[in-house]
Amino acid sequence: MKKIVLPLAIVLIAAAVAYSDVTETLTPYRGDAVEGLEGLAFDGEHFSAPGRPPVPRNAVQSIEFRLDDLPMNHGRDARATGLTPLARAKLDQGARMAEDFPGVGGVILVDDGEFVYREDGTHAYRYHFAGLVLKEEMKSWAQIAIGFTEGRSRGRILFAHSINPDGTVARLAPDAVKVSSPSEAMQFFNANRKVLSGVIPGVEVGSIVEYGYEYEYYNPEDPRLFSPGYLFQGTEPVVFSQVEVTVPKATTFRYVTRNFPEGLDEEPAVEEDGQTKTYTWLVEGMPPVTPEPMMPPIHDLVPMMDASIFESHDEVFDLLRKLQEARIRQTPEIDAKVNEIVGDAATTDDKIARIYHWVQENTRYISIKGSLGAGFSGHTAQETFENRYGDCTDKAILFATMLGSVGVDSYPIIVRTNDAGVAVTEIPMLSGNHCISEVCLPDRSFYLDTTSQNYRYPYFRADDHGVFALNAIRGDIKRIPLPPPSDNRRLSHLDVVLAPNGDAVVRTRNEYNGNIEAGVRGFWKSVREDDRKLRMAQYVNSISPGAVLDDFALSDLNDLATPLTMRIDYALPKHAIRAKDLMYLRMPTLERDYPEVALDARRYPIQYYTTEERVLEIDLTLPQGFRPKWLPPPLTIANPYLEFRAAYEEDAGRVRFREDFRRVQRIVPPEDYPAYRDALREIAAFSKQEVFLTGKGG
Repeated sequence: MKKIVLPLAIVLIAAAVAYSDVTETLTPYRGDAVEGLEGLAFDGEHFSAPGRPPVPRNAVQSIEFRLDDLPMNHGRDARATGLTPLARAKLDQGARMAEDFPGVGGVILVDDGEFVYREDGTHAYRYHFAGLVLKEEMKSWAQIAIGFTEGRSRGRILFAHSINPDGTVARLAPDAVKVSSPSEAMQFFNANRKVLSGVIPGVEVGSIVEYGYEYEYYNPEDPRLFSPGYLFQGTEPVVFSQVEVTVPKATTFRYVTRNFPEGLDEEPAVEEDGQTKTYTWLVEGMPPVTPEPMMPPIHDLVPMMDASIFESHDEVFDLLRKLQEARIRQTPEIDAKVNEIVGDAATTDDKIARIYHWVQENTRYISIKGSLGAGFSGHTAQETFENRYGDCTDKAILFATMLGSVGVDSYPIIVRTNDAGVAVTEIPMLSGNHCISEVCLPDRSFYLDTTSQNYRYPYFRADDHGVFALNAIRGDIKRIPLPPPSDNRRLSHLDVVLAPNGDAVVRTRNEYNGNIEAGVRGFWKSVREDDRKLRMAQYVNSISPGAVLDDFALSDLNDLATPLTMRIDYALPKHAIRAKDLMYLRMPTLERDYPEVALDARRYPIQYYTTEERVLEIDLTLPQGFRPKWLPPPLTIANPYLEFRAAYEEDAGRVRFREDFRRVQRIVPPEDYPAYRDALREIAAFSKQEVFLTGKGG
């Protein structure tokens, strides 16, 4: 028997852990100790146990836990004895799935969630997990972490143990459960946010990890913010995946399902019991998702469910509209700063650009959240202006307010970025993870995103492209259009001088815009100025092996009003191979590889962030007396996803080359993959062809 005595300072943590084989002794400050308690619980104010009156927290001096000795079980599968009945029933099927999918890190035996919404607007979530560990990396299943917000929600671990192949059971002890503030980056702060966590001991390859926990939202700021969601598949095989949602009969419940394969029922089983209605989705025997290069986020691939209790989209719009409009308020201080920023700007576009760049550069991204208003609609424009920091919602509110000072309409827009999956718009709910801006002029409207510090007007972040945009103030949902490839463009011009011995000197001039410009700008801003030459030397050697950097220059990285340019000068010793009167070489920087088409077939789409245009021009000056003997024939490709044209030509002692590549869509579906794969492989093969020169007869 193991005995643990906890002081009151951590009693709350210990009382959040409940085991059927744990007994407790409660010692008050006054009176006799109460022994033999089972199922001790703590609700934030009182300790209680079945059949016992509640005891106020301030009256408790200590809690003593006695844990039964860990049993040793042996048999055909000794692990079965220590499992819950549900996990035990799935053990044989889990073993078969481990054999069916060799190489997986583990098999999920039980993935069972339960959402409960109550008439008073409070709600709870309970989760039961069991997994068979097959590789070292799946030992991470031993880590349990439950986030909650003090004053609004709480979490507790119901049980947690591991069972080794010999039947040894190791349980997470109450004194090993901790409450801490989350390890947050410097950009995110919430003083009330806490994490209840623990690590289940004894987990090895071959162990089964099993635990259950409960999360309760007992003081919701808005009772309508109940949005249960579930994914029924992952990167490991799943034997049993189930979710139940229970709501009062009178409560509106709307749901949407996606990605259910043929033969798998996407409609829930519905049961009524007294005053409640329960919706249950059950999926069994799901294979693992095998990762493919550049595939969409898993949210868009696996069977999923999202739900809401909002009556209509208008109800969602009204909720956000009131919060946003209350925060978009011009002040004398903001108006004065806007007048200073726009200065002598002659056009509306110039004014918008100057304000856009100012908000990007002068409002540091830091998120301080603690309420519904701050979370979904930011702080007031004046607060963000004074603090000089804020998150995406704060910056969108400030930007709308500042544009209002020059008579331009702008709205905060809720989006779900394209790397997080397609937003749910089929039912009324808040399905977003980011906030950007919609700018409306008399002749056009467009989108901007002030969260990045590297996008030059009128360009904005690529993960916003092609997504749904919720405009609560105006009350509509639209899709942000994909920009044309020319809005994400790189133009590279190379002057290459080839010597008779095969040495080459290369002078490169690059121009950028859009997402490509922002990426290049952001990278070089992150490199210390005294390290940039070394990093550039490494870069040119990576694109042209053997390159020796001579010099390079970047335009002002901090000047968002001016397009970014880059100059690179380098030498390529022995770049061309000479054999008497014959010389051959590959054009510098031309070689291409496309890892997204490495597979012969794909199950999932290819997904890019956005469109792209790449233009490469090369002027190759030949050694005196040499001329082309053979130049690769031109290549032209056009399909719904890309356009490509490349051609060589001879011109008075020179070889000129031009390549135009345009990707015109974000997503390539599996059914179109073979043609797309063949096109990119043809381009890659073309890029590796060599130019042959001859000096014979020169």
